[in-house]
Amino acid sequence: MFNKKLIRFVLIFSLISITKSYSQENIFNRSSIKTGIGIGYNDSKEENGLGLIYNLGYQKSFGVKERFRINPNLIIGGFSTNLITDTRDQFYRITSLQMNVSYDVVRYNSISLLLCTGVFGNYSRGLLGTGGELQNNQNSEYFQKFYFGGSLGIGLRINPIKSRIAYEIKPFTIQLGNKGFSLGYIMMGLDIKFKN
Repeated sequence: MFNKKLIRFVLIFSLISITKSYSQENIFNRSSIKTGIGIGYNDSKEENGLGLIYNLGYQKSFGVKERFRINPNLIIGGFSTNLITDTRDQFYRITSLQMNVSYDVVRYNSISLLLCTGVFGNYSRGLLGTGGELQNNQNSEYFQKFYFGGSLGIGLRINPIKSRIAYEIKPFTIQLGNKGFSLGYIMMGLDIKFKN
């Protein structure tokens, strides 16, 4: 008799504790870690290539409905001319420090159409190899370049209220900078929200 009461008490207490902890897990604040992976095309006066890019940053939401967000982030990527035939061989990396602002232009439940814009500083370095149909380069050389400019993008954001994860699909983002620099990319991202 005593064991049955104890077992019931433990089960009820466990159920209440699990329910309470689950409800607390669904309460998140306005800050999150922003991550992403994408495919980009980079072009400037000297270098151009295709490559994978990775994004890591911090994001803070503002407003009653959290439609406005500020996002300092870092993009890194490796580029090459493997699929480009009319230029010299190139293998290089970029590191881009950005400050973006995003706004949900249209929102329906947890899905929104977002616009983002910002400024960036980009450091490119790597190897410019031989070849190229027009240049016919015979020598390789290392390079380092710094670029700065602005960015503009559009995307789709899925942000379930009770989920710790928000999803972003950005089919079009472009950075335009000095010295003919441009970087266009498609990116899939996850925002991991902080708990209160």
